[in-house]
Amino acid sequence: MANEDFSLQLRMVAAIGLSFLIVFVSRYWLMKTVPPAQPKAPVAQAVVPPVPAPEAKPAAPSPPPAAGEKRGTSELQSSVDSPLYKIVISSRGAAVKSWALNRYRDEQNNFLDLVDSFAAKQYGNPFSIWVSDEAIRQELNNALFVPSESGELHAPATLIYEYSTGRIAARKEISFNAKDYVVEIKTDVWSDGKAIAHSVAWPGGFGDVHDLGQRGNQLDAYYRDPLKITRWTSGDIKAGTLSASGSFLFAGIEDRFFTATFLPQEGPLRVAALRQDVAVAGQTKPRQSLGLTVSAGEGQQNRLRVFVGPKDTDVLAAVEPHLAETVDYGWFAIVAKPLFVAMRWIHDHIVSNYGWAIILLTVFINFLLFPLKLKSLRSSMKMQRIQPQMRAIQDKYKQYKMNDPRKQEMQREMMALYKEHGVNPIGGCLPMVIQMPFLYGFYKVLVVSIEMRHAPWIFWIHDLSEPEKLPIKLLPLAMTATQFVLQKMSPSPSPDPAQQKMMMFMPIMFLLMFWNLSSGLVLYWLTGNIVGIAQQWFINQTEMKEAYEKKKSAKAGKKQAVARK
Repeated sequence: MANEDFSLQLRMVAAIGLSFLIVFVSRYWLMKTVPPAQPKAPVAQAVVPPVPAPEAKPAAPSPPPAAGEKRGTSELQSSVDSPLYKIVISSRGAAVKSWALNRYRDEQNNFLDLVDSFAAKQYGNPFSIWVSDEAIRQELNNALFVPSESGELHAPATLIYEYSTGRIAARKEISFNAKDYVVEIKTDVWSDGKAIAHSVAWPGGFGDVHDLGQRGNQLDAYYRDPLKITRWTSGDIKAGTLSASGSFLFAGIEDRFFTATFLPQEGPLRVAALRQDVAVAGQTKPRQSLGLTVSAGEGQQNRLRVFVGPKDTDVLAAVEPHLAETVDYGWFAIVAKPLFVAMRWIHDHIVSNYGWAIILLTVFINFLLFPLKLKSLRSSMKMQRIQPQMRAIQDKYKQYKMNDPRKQEMQREMMALYKEHGVNPIGGCLPMVIQMPFLYGFYKVLVVSIEMRHAPWIFWIHDLSEPEKLPIKLLPLAMTATQFVLQKMSPSPSPDPAQQKMMMFMPIMFLLMFWNLSSGLVLYWLTGNIVGIAQQWFINQTEMKEAYEKKKSAKAGKKQAVARK
């Protein structure tokens, strides 16, 4: 084909490559830094249309505290230990200072603390009280509550915090258990003896801040109505807050691997997400973050269960079946979920290493797709047989420009030739097209599955969910080398030498795309290449043996001719 003519097959490959590029780099483009928010500016509220909630019978109001003052004289801290977490609560505001998970580590190998300390200093700590009256809000969140106990406690335990000035009073009761990640919180606020509406807040961000440099900031607020989960990012919140209310099963805040989820004990929920810009020491630009407020029923008495822990589907489903939906596999969940289940089964029953599990699953997938590869190969072989006729048609019309109507006649003749010989011009692209859903599925599994976080493979690969940390990344280079080998062994998809040379640049494009992707994903593609090389060698010794031998003889003849010269 003339140099300016692109075959249908090359167009398909180019389209696949472009789509692949868009899918994997779009996550970086979407991480935009916003200008700092103006401090203490009045917060506008954009209200999402509420989901109708059934009439709920309000609980009997708690009696206001006895007249008189009840205030602490100094800030006291209480810590509650369980096998799963260690929570530190301050009597100032009766709010959480630290929420560490004992089974997970951060990048410094400390127990992972889900309280964002930078954001909390600017916007407040988890379990703060949120009321519309800013003066009351500031008073309660800076007040010294009187705790029922202080010091080190062990779950199961219950802490009660009380505060009263005679006019403003508040009470928090937090119950901890040792068997799971769920705590219960009850809050009451009174003004002049009357209960007032309020929310329980998780302001000041959430999650593993050490992951920001590795995986980017993926912080969402969400709620689950009877039909589906709705998520908000900081980019969705243009005017300060977004809020919604209704018969929600739960609402919460999440990062890539962890979540703080509020579940009602009775009545509907009201949830509001707060957009925040966090100033971080040593950084010139603020970090975009989210805060969350949640209230139950009318908000005068909040009775909530709160899950704070990993987005492990088994752990989540044990708390609330739909809570497992917070593990978001995206629009290719139909592929990603089975891949995850298969990979975890291999890990649990065959090899206790997710790197080897990825390799075994990849080998299985490639052998499962081998019949399609054979079909594609046969299509390519048919294309090679009719190359002389194709070249004759191209030579017939080569003097015409691309916009000449007679070029359309060339295309019609080419299509007639394909039909006569039973050739599918895009058949050679079939294996790559089918691989794309698996590739994206593996990408989502590696990005959102808590099992992949800090999952090692061998030697220098300590976390399959993030890129290699070596300056020169070995897996992407090995993947590119095997891609070159596989491409050289495979039959050419096009008769045009110029297009054949262009196809040789495909491995370089893949190298650029995979350079900063998770090592687990690169391992998947590398393994596929190695299996493909073995399969192609088998094909070259069987179905393509005659053509392969002719090609080797032709190359040997050329080398001898050059040597004689």
